[in-house]
Amino acid sequence: MLDPRVLDNHELDAELAALRRGRDASMDEGARDVDLADADRLIERFEEEIRRRHEDPPADL
Repeated sequence: MLDPRVLDNHELDAELAALRRGRDASMDEGARDVDLADADRLIERFEEEIRRRHEDPPADL
């Protein structure tokens, strides 16, 4: 899933972990920084969404 806003919290964490594993595996295989730029931007989006959710309390509480 490429849009972190549509995921539940547990899905968001799991997808972020999968993205990091994929990026790390690519690095281990010799990928260059320019090759990893898209993955890094996507990881950043997921991290931002997680931070936002921790800062903003759920509306239904």
